[in-house]
Amino acid sequence: MKIYTIAPLLHNRNHSLRSARKKQVVQNRTPQYAEFPAVSANLALVSFYGTRKKQNEQEKHKTIKPAKRLSSGDYKISKYIAEISKARYLHGDKAVVDLSMGNPDLTPPEKAKQALKDKVNDLWSHRYNNPKGDGYFFHTAADWFKKRFGVTIDPRKEIMVTSGSSDAIDHIFTAYAEYGDKVLVPDPGYSLYDDLITRHDLTKVPYKLYPQNGYLPDFSTMPTDAKIMILNYPHNPTGSFAPKKTFEDAVKFAKENGILIVHDMDNSEITHSGKKPAGIMQADGAKDVAFEIHTFSKAQSMPGLRVAFAVSSKENIDNLLNAKYLSGGSVYIPVQTAAAEALKDEEGYIQKVNKIYRNRKNTAIKRLHELGSDAKPTQGTYYLWAKIPPDFNSDEFFKYVLHKSQIAFTPGDVFGDNGDGYVRIVMSATEKQINDAFDRIKKAGIRFDVSKLDLPDDLQKEIASMADGSYTITPKEDRDFANYMQMLPKRRAMLTERLKDKDPKLMKFVPQENVKLPWNILKDGQSVYLQNVKEGYSVFGEIKDILPYSDENEYKKLSQELKKEWKQDKYPDAEILPPYKSGRLYPDAVYFVLKADDKIQALANIEVQDDGCVWGRSLNTAPWNQGKERTIKNSAKAVIARMVSYCLETGNDTLKFATDKPYNIALYKSIGMKEDGVRYFNGVKNTVLTFDKESMEKYLNLFQINLSF
Repeated sequence: MKIYTIAPLLHNRNHSLRSARKKQVVQNRTPQYAEFPAVSANLALVSFYGTRKKQNEQEKHKTIKPAKRLSSGDYKISKYIAEISKARYLHGDKAVVDLSMGNPDLTPPEKAKQALKDKVNDLWSHRYNNPKGDGYFFHTAADWFKKRFGVTIDPRKEIMVTSGSSDAIDHIFTAYAEYGDKVLVPDPGYSLYDDLITRHDLTKVPYKLYPQNGYLPDFSTMPTDAKIMILNYPHNPTGSFAPKKTFEDAVKFAKENGILIVHDMDNSEITHSGKKPAGIMQADGAKDVAFEIHTFSKAQSMPGLRVAFAVSSKENIDNLLNAKYLSGGSVYIPVQTAAAEALKDEEGYIQKVNKIYRNRKNTAIKRLHELGSDAKPTQGTYYLWAKIPPDFNSDEFFKYVLHKSQIAFTPGDVFGDNGDGYVRIVMSATEKQINDAFDRIKKAGIRFDVSKLDLPDDLQKEIASMADGSYTITPKEDRDFANYMQMLPKRRAMLTERLKDKDPKLMKFVPQENVKLPWNILKDGQSVYLQNVKEGYSVFGEIKDILPYSDENEYKKLSQELKKEWKQDKYPDAEILPPYKSGRLYPDAVYFVLKADDKIQALANIEVQDDGCVWGRSLNTAPWNQGKERTIKNSAKAVIARMVSYCLETGNDTLKFATDKPYNIALYKSIGMKEDGVRYFNGVKNTVLTFDKESMEKYLNLFQINLSF
């Protein structure tokens, strides 16, 4: 009986596509693809178990079909994200710079983070809480609303906390919309509105927004039989503001036609010029017919905390709360407390982030102009909305830029038919990263003022293959692995020659001939993902080997760097091992140096001792990575992953550590090492911990999420 396994190729930092595919086929680096029979695209998983008789019995049962709404969605967001994942896989995840996702790279206000930490320790924080929200948040939000918009809100009756703006809109639909009701949505506009409409079996009715009208709605052209109308200003994706007059017209239109307005004001505080946008609650009578939703995802850089609030009349808020009761749940009290502190903005956080985004936008606009674009600063948001070259559609141009320069924009058609012809560029990267991104676009020969039809024929064919999905190259990780395997025999020859007159036991440092390695070894020179937990961003680290009896200048350079960076007087409480204090390095060992942010973050060495075993020695993280206030997370584990990989390359099935530090023992056990007796050094009892081949390979499986290609 034939067995088919069908696994969708999903790839991001938390769900690696590699493990499913690689376990079976990567040992020899030649993927084998079965010839699958025709399978319905609607099936998420197909598996065949047992005998043919059992299979026939199962076929008698009726298929459980998914709801029609799952096939009604266009899944444009998931499709373009999947293309970015494909690019990461083909070109290398380190190569792809994502300027597509509205996901701030800044950390929340310090007082908000501290409030979150403090409230977590409150006994009452972990109990069920009111789905409507917490009183402290209500009063803080009402005070902010009065100060920001000049509008008085009853904190007890006219505010409700939600798990982000999408949660608010979801429950508004539950509260007010019946099956098939029409919902007016902006085009271009945020595509999540379409998804929620599909989820509730409603009818989407787009209303067109045009640049010549400042992307403002024309209520005279809208159908009057809709149940709900969505407004979104400052506008995603164009960044346009709506004046108070627009909201007054919207309220009048809604009252005349019995339409509920949902104003999604998720970018209310991010401005380019410093001018604050108006909100719908500033229009007379708005509370009667409208909700306004404010989220902390953008201006306060808190998207992962999932917190927002809705403002409306008491009756509308009560209906929203009743809809919430149908699904249950509430926003965690410490998150509400953090949000309240962020609203107070006692540290001037909003002004700081606006300056950062303004500078990033100006940088991006300057670089766009160099490439023939006429993009202009937007009034608000941290988005830029740029026309694409003639004769491209948005999806084509997005894929062209992605695969040629490894820079990801958002294709404009994700926001609706009226968004085609544009891309959205998100300022979720530093000015340096933005400059580097446009350098790569320029190097790839991509311009915004050159028609697709004026490009060479072979390039047009390549662009067509990108557009239809047939474009492919050998994936970066496969190329890296193949190149590394070709390098190992050269290293073997070099070390054999170098060590021929040395202690014979050092031959344990020579790579084996025709060695077979798991795909997920951490290679010499490879990058790894680390976390700057102090400042809240990810960082690439790179690990390098210093082989036995290397050039004296390598040891000298490493020693000088350690003395310069790891100063004991600067970090008096840090543990710095004697060899690194003195700069004394041993040529009969292999050193592994991890660098990130141009600093040595950790290093260690291995040596072959008299028992014939390979021992890990002198594992030391940088002083700033020790203790509760550490900066870079996972440094020690990265170095250990390289030590383990080196043992596998050289055919050493055992790696031993000895330590008298309880926290080291706990670390080593947590990664799969086993206690293996004791050993005394200078009269001090040390616990011995051991990796065998199986546990080394298991550790690499755990560490693979940190690998970067």
